[in-house]
Amino acid sequence: MHLLVIILDKTGDLENLVHKFRDIGITGLTIFDSIGIGKTSLYGGGVPIIASLSRIFDSDTKTYNHTVFSVIRKEETLKQAIQVVEEVCGDFMKPDVGILFTIKLDSVIGFGTLEEYNKK
Repeated sequence: MHLLVIILDKTGDLENLVHKFRDIGITGLTIFDSIGIGKTSLYGGGVPIIASLSRIFDSDTKTYNHTVFSVIRKEETLKQAIQVVEEVCGDFMKPDVGILFTIKLDSVIGFGTLEEYNKK
């Protein structure tokens, strides 16, 4: 099993991505808004760190990302998911697209198929 993590800079891609995931059989997603420190110019401009941190919480300057998590059982499905993400969101090697990474999972507790859940 694998954990797929996608941090989307272009939040408008999310709805289409969710639909495309469903088309390839991925129905379990966790999505939340996130704020990247790099987006706040925290490290530039000679502004003291504490003052820069306050900009993260200022509603006028927030730049949200969407962070998407999915536990994927099969390697083949993971490869399809990555291909779908690149088709929908674009080339992650270009600026302002996002970040995608995977983590191989040794064990997952509480993860089952919809069929297994309905049998209970």
